[in-house]
Amino acid sequence: MKNNLILCFLLFVSAGLLNAQQDKKAKQILDKLSAKTRSYSAIKADFSYSLVNKDRKINKVQNWKLWLKGENYRLDMGDQLLISDGKVVWKILKADKEVEISLPTSGEDALNPKNVFTMYEKGFKNKYIKEGKVGTKAVHIIELYPLTPKTKDYNTIRLYIDKAQIQVIKSEIVGNNGNLYTYDIKKFTVNETSAAGFFTFSKTEFPGFEVNDLR
Repeated sequence: MKNNLILCFLLFVSAGLLNAQQDKKAKQILDKLSAKTRSYSAIKADFSYSLVNKDRKINKVQNWKLWLKGENYRLDMGDQLLISDGKVVWKILKADKEVEISLPTSGEDALNPKNVFTMYEKGFKNKYIKEGKVGTKAVHIIELYPLTPKTKDYNTIRLYIDKAQIQVIKSEIVGNNGNLYTYDIKKFTVNETSAAGFFTFSKTEFPGFEVNDLR
């Protein structure tokens, strides 16, 4: 019995040390990722977005485009377009020819489009899971867990980070309702210049659209 207790204790300590090493490794990688991401003046990403819920038999895939520049973003989701200058958000419903104006969500909200590539910096515990592959690319797989899970509608974010480029190429968000949201980056471009007014709503770009101010 005593030997069994000692063995259990050693296994427990070993597991604790392994987790500490994994967490340290995750932090080192995320720090490098953060520094590199924040060095870009602008980011453009073409990616696929999928929503899967096996219990509800949902399997939806869409191709999206995202432009980021500081606090500004423009997210084209096909039937909808979100534009923000950091102070206001314009939600453009193309089929309905309507525009809804609202205030941005919390600056630390992981589901805010501007936080897609920096969501891991605040409000999470992290854990290095393993090395793996996405297609032909070798990746680090790191999981994030919110520090205040009761205030979130998701419980885990899994990042796939290109080992060579130190760049997120895929992320998965596990919702509390069984939804799995996947963002799979197809093309990643940095430091492109954008036209003046690209991150604000223009009536000339969307003539005849009804504007509803919900602020």
